Amino acid sequence: MTNSKVRIAVIGLGRVSRTHIDGIRYWPDHCELAAVVDVQENLAKAFSEEYGVPYYLSVDEALKDPQIDAVVICLPHSLHAPITIKACEAGKHVLVEKVMANTVAEGQSMVDAAEKHGVNLMVAQSRRFFLALQEAKKRIGEIGRVNNLLYTFACYFDVNVAPKWWQSKEATGGLVYPMLGSHSIDFTLWMLEDRRPVSVYAQGCSNNPDFEGDDDVTIVIGFEDGTHATNFLSINNRPSRHEGLIIGKEGSIYFTQTGDHIGFIGTAETDLYIKGDLVMTGEPLPHNFAVQMKEFVDSIREHRTPMASGQEILMQLKIIDAAQRSAAEKRVILL
Repeated sequence: MTNSKVRIAVIGLGRVSRTHIDGIRYWPDHCELAAVVDVQENLAKAFSEEYGVPYYLSVDEALKDPQIDAVVICLPHSLHAPITIKACEAGKHVLVEKVMANTVAEGQSMVDAAEKHGVNLMVAQSRRFFLALQEAKKRIGEIGRVNNLLYTFACYFDVNVAPKWWQSKEATGGLVYPMLGSHSIDFTLWMLEDRRPVSVYAQGCSNNPDFEGDDDVTIVIGFEDGTHATNFLSINNRPSRHEGLIIGKEGSIYFTQTGDHIGFIGTAETDLYIKGDLVMTGEPLPHNFAVQMKEFVDSIREHRTPMASGQEILMQLKIIDAAQRSAAEKRVILL
């Protein structure tokens, strides 16, 4: 498939779907939108007319279409595993929205299905694909050995702006632990991939009665060399604060992001500081969802494992599970 375009269907036409569609359309020589899928006919038809592609009201029907090579799954978390497995069985490559799954067992079943049917499974860890954060990763050696990391994801959602399924703990798998933690934990493990996580301690509480599950959470991840990383997560903060600090023996890396929930959902402007110097600013093009899509498509065309593969993200699911258990049992959980 090295020279042919990858034809992609988007399943689930909620708030993040347009950002993925824009990511597909950013690379017309590499991929194309082949179809849209949603159970709501008015929504499916509207997207179909807007983008000039066929629509399906059922996943099963879409997966029978031989013109579809791959799918992007933008559904409630509880549907990620069953729909991913169906897509793999139909021979379609899968880019599934974060959080990959609601349990480690579900995640493993998705990985097994992709392996069995010879397709790629990638998780949409979109924040890893900001050009500024990729620059930070590239230059992390400049600050010496990292000895601490803090990631703050404190935004605001209420019933007027959040999709209805966010109100259900069963659908989300634990509200901010998977919703925001899937981003912060992924960033932590990606930046500290030179060491192994061994313990998790978390505390959480519910301050918004509209949502089931904890909406303010602190997670501390311990590593085998004694270092640790702290993730602070909240959906009760206005204005949003999205920032990270990586402390090394010879300096630090700091970033702050704005505009996450304006325009294309999930894209943002980033100011990146390395050792105190501002090295990148603003919203670069391509945006992070387009960079992510290019990695997904290139991995298919080049017959290789993508970044943020399902197999890689299993450790994140183990940490999310451990964090929820730690908060419930009020103790450190060893991985």
